[in-house]
Amino acid sequence: MTGATSPILRARNAKFQTKRFTQRNLTPSTSSHSDQKMVKPVIHPYMFGALLVLMSGGAIFQILKMFGLGAEVEGL
Repeated sequence: MTGATSPILRARNAKFQTKRFTQRNLTPSTSSHSDQKMVKPVIHPYMFGALLVLMSGGAIFQILKMFGLGAEVEGL
């Protein structure tokens, strides 16, 4: 089989592209990825930061507790 840049293959690719755009009623300019809208994040960045601080703080307290540096709670 010849390389991917053969004239026959390029002609077939061009024919396929025109069929694809006509079937979907698109133009090559409307289907580009650079024109797509930006997707908003699911979680707000401040909420993500708060969750990150809480989880990392909890991990630090667990490490301190593991080495015996945490406060001991009596009576529980």
